[in-house]
Amino acid sequence: MKTLTKTLLSASVLAASLAGLSVAEESRVGLTLEIAGVAPSEGFVMIGLYDSETSWESGNAVAGTRAEVSGDQVVAVFDDLPAGRYGVKMYHDVNANGEMDTNLMGIPSEPFAFSNNARGRFGPPNWDAAVFEVATDGTIHAIRFE
Repeated sequence: MKTLTKTLLSASVLAASLAGLSVAEESRVGLTLEIAGVAPSEGFVMIGLYDSETSWESGNAVAGTRAEVSGDQVVAVFDDLPAGRYGVKMYHDVNANGEMDTNLMGIPSEPFAFSNNARGRFGPPNWDAAVFEVATDGTIHAIRFE
């Protein structure tokens, strides 16, 4: 019985160690967004983070946050991401109503921006223009409202 218990305990420790190795191999990293050109100094910056062309095109963000505006620069941090390729869509919710306001033609009336400072024609840029790499040691990505 002692041998069976010892074997089971050893197997449990080995399994836990191997599980720890697989978690370590799939390391989680941080992404810091440094956002400039924020004006006026009120409201929120609403940010969506996308991890594939499919999520980018469908608008299904894998993560999102709302950063309060108190100056012309905002910093937003996403923790615990797998390293990989990402894209960012964001807008400045100046009046803090939780929506991107548009004019009668459906054109945004609040500032918006994308990762890589990418621009689209008559809509958001494509994934290839906006995608950037989040490295295994974390990444700082600068975006500017124009």
